[in-house]
Amino acid sequence: MRLLMCLGLLTMLGAGCDSSKQELESTKSTLADVSKERDDLKTQLANVQKQLDESKVELAKAKAPPAAPTPGKTPPAALAAKTPAAGKDAKAKHVQ
Repeated sequence: MRLLMCLGLLTMLGAGCDSSKQELESTKSTLADVSKERDDLKTQLANVQKQLDESKVELAKAKAPPAAPTPGKTPPAALAAKTPAAGKDAKAKHVQ
């Protein structure tokens, strides 16, 4: 009788381990899937963070005031704008 009880107990433990092994394998598979998804999300986050940083730099450049001209040097566009106007005013004053 005692032998029969021990065999029954061993059978129940063996059957219990089989189901827990299946559950363990299922959990390992789920863990692998979730870990892969986490790594993919980290990569996406790093890429988006890099794009955000680049956009911030571009925005700062766009908001920055234009560079001031070097003292003593007048940009060619400014010279061209001043020259014809000064000549017309001088002629107008001279004619009057």
